[in-house]
Amino acid sequence: MNKYIINTGTMTYALRGRDALRSRGYTAYMHRTTGKSAVGCGYSVSTDCEEAVIKDIFKSEDIKYISIVPGEKI
Repeated sequence: MNKYIINTGTMTYALRGRDALRSRGYTAYMHRTTGKSAVGCGYSVSTDCEEAVIKDIFKSEDIKYISIVPGEKI
């Protein structure tokens, strides 16, 4: 299963995104993004949820994100 990193840029959107994914049964972790991949305040969510589902969940919860990038395999 693939892992995705959702760059939100703010702690608030990362927390909301993590909680929205978890409430639907997906594994999700919020973490501070460092280095060149950091955007805004530098917060991201990592999850095992599929990209299309992530987009649907974030849209339904009005959670803004900057990008969704594939991570390593889980």
